[in-house]
This record gives sequence, C-alpha cells and structure tokens, in this order.
Amino acid sequence: MMLSRIADSVFWIGRYVERADQTARILDVMLQSITEDASQDEHLACSGVYEIFGVAEPVEADLRVQRVLDLLVTDRQNPSSVAGALQIARENARGAREVLTTEVWESLNSTTLGMPRGVRPSRMHGAFQFAKDRCAVVNGLVDASMTRDEAWLFLRIGQLLERVDMIARILQAHDLEDSSDGATVMLLRSCSAHEAYIRSYRGRVRAAQAIEFLLLDSIFPRSAAHCLLEIDEALETLAKLHGSSFDRMGTSEPGRRIVGRATASLRFRSLEDIVADFDEEMEQLQRVTGAITRSLGSTYFHPAN
Repeated sequence: MMLSRIADSVFWIGRYVERADQTARILDVMLQSITEDASQDEHLACSGVYEIFGVAEPVEADLRVQRVLDLLVTDRQNPSSVAGALQIARENARGAREVLTTEVWESLNSTTLGMPRGVRPSRMHGAFQFAKDRCAVVNGLVDASMTRDEAWLFLRIGQLLERVDMIARILQAHDLEDSSDGATVMLLRSCSAHEAYIRSYRGRVRAAQAIEFLLLDSIFPRSAAHCLLEIDEALETLAKLHGSSFDRMGTSEPGRRIVGRATASLRFRSLEDIVADFDEEMEQLQRVTGAITRSLGSTYFHPAN
C-alpha cells in the first residue's frame, strides 16, 4: 500500500492544480468584465471577486483590479492565488516524486516556474491563458501517463473536491435576484460552462436553468452532482484496493456516507427547494468538501495507529 505521507501529497497536488486553474478561469472572466465595462463600480466589483475567494473585509486600497492581480494571481505566499497554489502543488510533487511520472513532474515544475512575478491589467489575459493552458497540460499528462492506481485516485479526488468547492463559492456569490442574460452568461463563463450549457439547452440562457446545469447536470464534468458521483466511485475503488469490507449499506468508510448524503440532497430535491435558502445550501456544500477531506485524513493520510 502507498505511504500515507505520499497519498496526502498526491491528494493536495490535485486540489492545488485545480485551484490554480479555476482561479485563473474565474478572474479572467470577471476582471476582464471590470476593465472593459466603464459603467461598473470597480470597488464594488472587486469586492465581489474577493467574496468568491473568501477574502474578508478587503481594505479600500485593495479594491482595484491591480491589487486583485497582486493578491490572487502572483502572490506566491497566498495559497489561494494562482502562483501560490501552483507553488504548493510543486512542493507536494517533490515529496511524491516516486509515484508521479517524469512528464507530470517536469510539466508541473515548468508551469510553476513560468508564472510571472507581476501582471498588469493590460496583459492579464495572457497570464491567465498561460495558467489555464499549463494546468490543462498537467492534468492531461496525469490522465495520459499515470496508471489508475492509488496515486491517480487520490489526485483525482483532490481535483474533484476543489471543483465542487469552487462551484459552490461562485454560486454563493451570485446574485439570484439578477436574472438578466448578462449576469447569467457571466456566471456560466466564470464556471467554464457557457458553451456546454448552450449545447445542452439549445436556446437563450435562463437563470434557473443555468443554476440547475451547474449543480445537477449529470454529464457536465464541472457540475457539483457529476463531481460528487465521480468522488464516490473513486472512494469505492480505494476501499476495494485497501481490502475494506462493505457493510449492509454498501459503504465502508465515512467519506462515502458524506458524499452519498450530499449527492442525494442535490439530486432528489427540487431546484426551488435548493434555492429557497441558497446561501446556506452553498455553504453546506463547501462544508461537505471539508468533511470529506477530514475523512480522507483519518482513513488514509493520518490513520490512528
């Protein structure tokens, strides 16, 4: 079996590479909108960006696009920034070198070192495109060159958990009362879901359908429901690899129970019921990702002796 230390490192590689990718995608859409639309209140719009990433009570001086770039793109000491997330992923990869292919390690290494130390608003799209493209290469090499063993499963679970957490944060920050086409398209683009949504619904964007798509679509790889189902499958495979015995409910460790409850809560309730207390629902979804992470820690990463 894999050493718990290595399993932990590989899991966090998945989470932090996904965090860098998702952060770049969100900022590319939102900051571009702020700089291109002179009618937007820059301070208010930047405050909305910080809300997604959990930056509490930003000071007045931080409510500028340049400051957002400094804090959430190039600050290598901030684990929520693009460069910071990649830096931590690289540090974890160094500790898990034996289970990663050379291609994955070299790609992650060059991606981290290639991130710019400073970005100006006029050139930010290029920096975001670099981060998105390079994260796609890393993820592609993970899928193309790694066997589907424990290392791949832990990395995949980390990636999917981060994706669920990010989608919940974006939706929580979204103004449900603004059902305009512009706001709905912005929401979909921030989640890299606009084109997929159009192909699925083949018509005008509608706010309720967009939220339903992001939460419940079974075949869109970034929807919350799809990611939770994939996490459950990966946890089941891990349990079998570790020889865990299944109880009469079909689960053998608390992580699958948490995932099962969260999946059922999304899939077997009406959208109206979910949006009735939407802020709390999205907060709960974020708590679910934390609970699954802690469950993995107690089961695989830091098991009791």
